[in-house]
Amino acid sequence: MLTGIQIKNFRSFSDVEIGPFKRINLIAGLNNTGKTALLEAIFLVLGVQDRRQHRQEGRNQPEKLPHMFRAFSPQADENRDFWLWLFRDKNQENDIQIWPLINGELIEGLTLTTKHPNTFQRVGSGHLKHLGNLGQIFVLQPNQWSIKLPPAVFSSHPSDPVQDAIDYNRVILKRGKKKVETLLKEIDPRVESIEAVQTGQRPLIYADIGLAEMIPVTHLGEGFCRLLDIYSELVAGEAKVLLIDEVENGLHHAVMPMVWKGLIAAANQLDVQIFATTHSAECIFAAYQAAQESKFDELNLVRLDRLQGHINATIIGQKDLATAKEFNWELR
Repeated sequence: MLTGIQIKNFRSFSDVEIGPFKRINLIAGLNNTGKTALLEAIFLVLGVQDRRQHRQEGRNQPEKLPHMFRAFSPQADENRDFWLWLFRDKNQENDIQIWPLINGELIEGLTLTTKHPNTFQRVGSGHLKHLGNLGQIFVLQPNQWSIKLPPAVFSSHPSDPVQDAIDYNRVILKRGKKKVETLLKEIDPRVESIEAVQTGQRPLIYADIGLAEMIPVTHLGEGFCRLLDIYSELVAGEAKVLLIDEVENGLHHAVMPMVWKGLIAAANQLDVQIFATTHSAECIFAAYQAAQESKFDELNLVRLDRLQGHINATIIGQKDLATAKEFNWELR
């Protein structure tokens, strides 16, 4: 499991070590404090090494980072600038280093540099292999790298029901249908089966909940559909780390307890670690309440703050969240 991360010269981060992480980690803070940047750093260090799988799946490729979490122009000049702005203040004198802590052990991870690999100087022994380029940036990693924690990025924006049905077929092909249905039963016990059904010229996902006919899953509410999307991606992609930016986006606060109950079930049953950013106090306390009801004690809040030009991280554990709720402390 990813238990921490060390980030140098990346986005808003000059030099920071963040952790310890738990099974579920909520990331909060004011605007421009690095919440999304933390997700990007985790995605890069865990996802960039498995490039052959990325090509085969065609999903979550590191090259898609400009459009993965942020709205970004596809124009060539701006796309080139995107990669250079990964460096703090666009300063390429200092290389980017992102090192993960795996089960408490700091592992030499990813180096991003504009210096050519043939001239690259590093401190320490061993060699860095050149994995490829991201824009004008060379991606380097130790030869002995062997961490296998494939990440999945989940967009919190409303999805296309037709594309959802096409994606659900990946679940069926990978024999994950029963696994998804079992998870959904914890949210709605009426669920007997979930099927991708061709209606007219387009497929849609239908649910059997014991009525005379199956009904479109969109009739079961936005929270149910969000969890179906997440479960499908986790099961089909076999991801071990789930990254969600603005997890509450597009959801009414009343459905957040159900969503968090479902995410906790996924963390437990699929052995998945979750990182989710939020601006919502309702979301934070819905996660806490769902954890308490599920007797789940692996929830953390990672609070990011900008102090004197640097980003600091404070870890607020589950017990402290109880105190924060009682005294109505500001956590966002």
